[in-house]
Parts: sequence; C-alpha cells; structure tokens
Amino acid sequence: MEQDKKNSAQRSRALLYVGILLCILVVAMAIYTIASNYKNPSKAHDQTRIIENIDRYFESRRQDFTIFDVPRNLELNITDEVKIQMLPTPNFTKLDGDEFDGEFVEIKRVDEVINNDTNSTINNSKDLNSTLNLKANPSQKLVINSSENTKIKPKPTNKPKLAIIIDDISTFYHAKKIKSLGLNITPSIFPISQNYPQTISVSREFKFYMIHLPLEAINYPYEEKNTLKVGDSIEKINKQIAKIRSDFPNAIYINNHTGSKFTSDYSSMKILFNSLKTYKMIFIDSYTTKESKAGILSKEFGNKYLKRDVFIDNSKDEKAIINQIRRAIKIAKISGQAIAIGHPYLQTFKALEVMKNELKNEVELVFVKDLYELYN
Repeated sequence: MEQDKKNSAQRSRALLYVGILLCILVVAMAIYTIASNYKNPSKAHDQTRIIENIDRYFESRRQDFTIFDVPRNLELNITDEVKIQMLPTPNFTKLDGDEFDGEFVEIKRVDEVINNDTNSTINNSKDLNSTLNLKANPSQKLVINSSENTKIKPKPTNKPKLAIIIDDISTFYHAKKIKSLGLNITPSIFPISQNYPQTISVSREFKFYMIHLPLEAINYPYEEKNTLKVGDSIEKINKQIAKIRSDFPNAIYINNHTGSKFTSDYSSMKILFNSLKTYKMIFIDSYTTKESKAGILSKEFGNKYLKRDVFIDNSKDEKAIINQIRRAIKIAKISGQAIAIGHPYLQTFKALEVMKNELKNEVELVFVKDLYELYN
C-alpha cells in the first residue's frame, strides 16, 4: 500500500516535470518565432511589399505609354516641324477684326507633308527614310529625324524668311504707322466701300500691298456689307473681283477677312478661284479654319499654296504679341519660311518696334510676293 503511494507520487512528479518542460519548449518556440519575424518579415508581408513596389514602379512610368503618343522611352527624335504643331494651344481672346477658331494641332501624313504642305522645308527634303507607323491608323506616319540619314537640308538662302501681314488696313494713319516701322511689312487693304472710302488712295502709299477680301464666317456678328457668301452666284463673285481689279490695278495677292464658312465650302471657293484666275490674282489663305479648301484648290489651279502660320495679336497685350512674333520666328527657322498675320492695333505696332532688331538679326523679313515668287 505504501509502495503504491510512492509510485503514484513519482508519476505525479514526472508528469509535472514533463509539463514544465513542455511549457519551456512552447515559450522558447514563441520567442524564436517572434525573433524570426522581427528579423525576416513574413511571406504575406513580403508579398504586400513586393506588390507595393510594383505599383510604385508602374506609377512612375504611367505616362510613358498612351494610346495616342509615341512612347517617351523610345530613342526617337521627332522633328521640330512636328513638335511645333503639337505646341499647347494658347488662350486666345476673341478677335475684333478677324474670326479665328484656335490654333490647329495636326499630325501630318508623310505624303501630305511632302506634297501639300509647301510651307515646310520637309516639302523639298529627299531624305525622309525613317517613319513611324501608328497602330491606330497604319496610313498615318510621323516624320522622324535621324541624325544620320534624315536631316532636313537647309535652304540655300542665308536666313529663314518671314512675311508679316497687317490686315484691315483702311486709313492713312494705318499706312503711316506701317511705314514708320521701316520694316518689310505687307499691308492687306480692305476693298473700297461705304465703311472704307479711302482705301484706293491709301494703297498708293505702298509699293506692294494685298487686298483683304471679306468672306462669310460661321459665326461673326460684325460682317462687312460686301462680304461674299456661300451660294453667291458666279456673276456676283466675278463682279466683285472685277471691281477690285479695276480699283487696285497693282494688286495681285488677296487674303480672306474672316471666311471660316466660305473657305470651307469647296464649290464657293472654286468659283472664287476661277474668278481670281480670270483677273490674274492669287489667293493667300488667312487660315481661319482647318477645314479650308484653299490648299486643295491651289493645287488644282497650279498655284503655290501659302497660308498663315501665326496670328500675332489675338491677345491685345504687348508681351503676348512679342511672344507670338518670336513663335513666328521659330517656325520660320524650322520650315525655312513662315507667314504671320497681325492687325493695326497700337499694341501690335509697339511690339513690332520692340522686336525690330531681333527680327532683323534672326530672319529675313520679306513681302508675301517674295515668298510666292521664290518657291513658285
């Protein structure tokens, strides 16, 4: 009996020791696990951190690839001709004298650049060997500039050529302000009318001038009384051009005052081009709409197509006008030639006066006829 009690006590102690040992082992394992977790994060934590790193990686490259843009990380150098067309559209104010619906951002097909855009040196370049096909439209290509085989050859002239047209000329005061600049500025004079009775006499103040022909706009509340409109008869258009030829016998070039609706209409523009051909006059596109058919019809009639590149005074702020003149200079340097259009505002004349030396140093200021005759 006493022996049984001894054995029972020994088993109890043994179980106690085993229990204590197990507790020690559990505590040791817990300590080891905590220590391990402190030194090496868990797999779940590792996966979370990896995912976060991936997110940050792609976040930093999210702008590298878009549906419409060339990937930035491709080592391609797009020509300045394309870059200049992709410049952000400035915030222009409403024009008082001319209608305008904004600068136009275009990506031109190579064949269009070569055959149609005759204001660009790309037109005469024969080294366009490198192009980029856009997946969205395989027929469209961006002109790519390779330093080895696609350099645009400079024109043989010493300086790029810039023609500055001042539209809406109608008074002797306008003539005096233009002449006082001492620059080769092309005045574009309104046809004689009740509103502009002096323009025939004003034209005699200049050796070279253009005619500023009012054409119908899509939405312009200050329409001139003698504005030609879509649907006007051949007889009406011929009569008006014939009168202009009679009143201004030295005028050869005509550009449009407003005209977004008229110049967008192929039939009306064809009548006008036929009339201009009859009276030996040439149309220069003020380019108040990207839908203008002047380029198409110039090609059909065998004429050189010249169009406006920059409106310099959409904002009547002297600093803004200076910036636009510099933009015109930049385009001239890229393309070899450019046309800028302004208006007889006081701020425009001040800006041109400020820019006289820069214009003389950076470009050759020419009349519109010089551009046309040089490349025709």
